[in-house]
Amino acid sequence: MHFGSPLIAADILNTTTSIKRANIYLMESKKKIYDILIHNVQIWKKKNKAHKIDFHVSYGKFSDSFNKLKDQFNHRIPSFLFADPYGVKDMKYSIFSYFMENFYKPEILLNFMYYFPKRFIPTRENAFKYEDTFYEIFETDEWLASVKFAKESFEEELTSFYVSQLKKIAKFVFPYRIDFPGSRRTYYYLIHLCNHYLGALLMKSSFAKHTHGRVFWVGKNASQMLLTEGKEFVIPKVKEYLQEKYNDTSIKFQEIIEQNIDSTEYLESHFSDAIKVLENEDKIYVERFPKLTKIKQELSSRIDKNCMIYFDTFPTVKRKSLMNQTKVEYGTYAINHIECCSHGCKYPCYANLMSRSWGKIKNYEEWLHPKIVENALDILENEIRQCKENIPFVHLSFMTDPFMYDALNKRNYKHIKELTLKIIEKLNKNNIKVTVLTKGLLPSELKSERKYSRKNEYGITLVSLNQDFKKKFEPFSAPFDERIETLRKLHDIGCKTWTSIEPYPTPNIIKQDIDEILNKISFVDKIIFGKINYNRKSSNFEENEEFYKKTTIKIIEFCKKNGKEYHIKEGTPYTSEETSRIFNK
Repeated sequence: MHFGSPLIAADILNTTTSIKRANIYLMESKKKIYDILIHNVQIWKKKNKAHKIDFHVSYGKFSDSFNKLKDQFNHRIPSFLFADPYGVKDMKYSIFSYFMENFYKPEILLNFMYYFPKRFIPTRENAFKYEDTFYEIFETDEWLASVKFAKESFEEELTSFYVSQLKKIAKFVFPYRIDFPGSRRTYYYLIHLCNHYLGALLMKSSFAKHTHGRVFWVGKNASQMLLTEGKEFVIPKVKEYLQEKYNDTSIKFQEIIEQNIDSTEYLESHFSDAIKVLENEDKIYVERFPKLTKIKQELSSRIDKNCMIYFDTFPTVKRKSLMNQTKVEYGTYAINHIECCSHGCKYPCYANLMSRSWGKIKNYEEWLHPKIVENALDILENEIRQCKENIPFVHLSFMTDPFMYDALNKRNYKHIKELTLKIIEKLNKNNIKVTVLTKGLLPSELKSERKYSRKNEYGITLVSLNQDFKKKFEPFSAPFDERIETLRKLHDIGCKTWTSIEPYPTPNIIKQDIDEILNKISFVDKIIFGKINYNRKSSNFEENEEFYKKTTIKIIEFCKKNGKEYHIKEGTPYTSEETSRIFNK
C-alpha cells in the first residue's frame, strides 16, 4: 500500500520529537477517494497505536469544508495548509487570505493547475465565460488587463499576476514549476506562501535538494543538471546581480536573503558562495558578528544572517577633527583616521584600554571591527591650511594601524590602505613629512616618488619572531616575515625605514634573544625600544629592571656599532630626551 502525502506528513510529524500533538484536517470532494482516505487513515492508526496525530476527515468541496471547520481550528499554533485541487475552481483567494491573516505562523503550499486556465481560456473572449471563477481565484478582474493572452507570454504573465496577488497576503511567495512527465511543458505550479524568510529558505533548499539544484521540476528524464546549471555558471551571475543591485551600499546578509529569496531563482547557498568569492576578490568587505569563533577564538569565515556586507564601501564614522598634537615623546602631530583595530593585540594594547575608558567600545569584540573616518580628507584639508607651518611631521598612527592587516584574507584592508595613502599624499603635497608605523604590510605603492616624499620614514613593530607569542599577543597582525620583507623592499629603493621594538616582553612571558630580532632588521635606519606596560605578569617579574637595563644596553651598542639612530622610550632604563626628536631631522 502506498500512502499519499497526508499520511506521509503524518509519519514525519509523529516522529518529530519537538511536536507534542498535531491535528491533520483532510478535505476531499470525490466520494471514492474520500472512502479510500478514511480506510487508509484507519490502517495508519492501527500501525501507529501510540501516535500523537488527531485526524479530521471531511467530505465536500475544499472551500465549503474549510468554512465549516474554520471555527474549530486552533489558531494559536503553527499551521500549514496544502491545497491540492483537481482544477482551479475551488482555489478561492478569500480562504488563503483568511488563513494567512488569522493563523499563527501560517504557511501555504498550493497547487496552481496552470494547465487548466491555459486549456480553457486561450483567448480574452473565452476568459469572460469564466469571469466569476477567476474573480474568486484572483479577487480582482485586473488580471484581464495584465495578461496579453499571447501564446509565448501567457504562462509567465498569468503566473506572475497570481503571485503578485498572493504577495498582498504573504511576505514571501515563490512558484515552483512542475512539468509534464517526460515533457518540457508546464503542468502546474506549487506556490509556497509564508511570512518568515526562514520558511522560504527551507522550502526552496528542500525543493532544490530533490530537483538537482533547480527550483523547478522537469520530469524524471532530467536526472542531472545541465552543464550551464552548475554552480560554476550560476555564481558569476549571482556576483554580477549583487554588485549591480547593492553597489556602494552596505546591507545585512539576512536582508539580502529577504529581498531576493522569492524574487530570484537563486538559493541561499548561491548568495553566500557568491559573497565569499567577491570577498576573496577584494570587491566587498564582510563584517562578521561575532568576528571570532566561540570555542577556539579564531577568525570566523562564515556567511550568516548577522554579517554586514559592504559593496565597495567600508564601515565609517564621522569626526570634527583629525590631527592632534601627541604626547608621545618622539612624535609631534598624529593622525588616527581609523577607529579600533583588527589586530587584536593583547599585551595589553594601550589604544584598546583608552578606547574602553573613553566609552568608545564596550569589549574586545567591538575593538576588532575597524571603521574609517569618512570625512578625514576634508578635515585634513582645513587643518593643513590652518597650521601647516607649525607641523614638523605627522605620525600615522598611535591609536590604530594605518595599514591594518586582514588576517582572514591575508592582505591589508583595501579601504584603510587607500585612505592612508591619500592622507600621506596630501600631507606630502603640502611639504609635510610623514612617519608610519604598522603591524600590517607596507604597500608597494609607497615606492612612488611622484606621490610620496623620500623624507617620509616607514616603520614596523617587531617585538618577537616567535609564532606562539604572536598567536597569543598579536593574533591577527601580519606575519613577522612579511612585515620585514615589505619594509626591506622600501629600504632597498632608498626609503628611510625604522623599527619599533615596543612593547618588548620579559623572559617570564617569552624567552628570546634580542640579537635575533636585531639581525633581522639590521638594514633599518632607526630603532625605537621600549618595555612592556600594563602587563601584570611582566610587572611581577623579579628581575624586571635588570632585564630591561641589559636589553637596552644591547640595543644602544648595536645602534652605535652600526651607525643607526635610536630612541629608548620613557619609562625604560637609559631613556634620554636628547634622542626623543629622532624624526625631527
